[in-house]
Amino acid sequence: MTDTTIPVATFETRPGADEGAELLRANGIRCAVVDPPIGIGALVGISRPIGGYAIVVASDDEESARETLDGFLNARWFLVDAEGRRTHAFESATPQRLRRQARDGADAEGWAARDCERLAGLLEHAGLGHVFEAFRHERALDGRTLAEWARGCGCEPVDPA
Repeated sequence: MTDTTIPVATFETRPGADEGAELLRANGIRCAVVDPPIGIGALVGISRPIGGYAIVVASDDEESARETLDGFLNARWFLVDAEGRRTHAFESATPQRLRRQARDGADAEGWAARDCERLAGLLEHAGLGHVFEAFRHERALDGRTLAEWARGCGCEPVDPA
């Protein structure tokens, strides 16, 4: 870590913060979980403020860290890398992120990669910036639901049960 770190997210539990940090590390972002978080609560002597664990990153990684964590808390599906590690919340994936998944993901150049490319094109054609925008109010896109697209893109569900 560099001398200048920026808190990018706070969590109430250590396991939640550790899971967020694991997601960042899977994306090549160096980070640390800080307990208690840097901020007003720590400055005024509160030993465990709400959101008691913070993830901090180097200031030059702030933008990519926030992008990676976007949608993390509400995600039901995750894109996975070639080693099977979660890399990004599917619901918050942009067309560019889906194309990167098609190129570098667990099923690069397979059926999942083709579905990622297809979904990226559909999002761009509709003028949508993220996967979730296409499925507001339980809509379907190209005859498929969010869950069907997630499975097609090779995503891992949050709760496999």
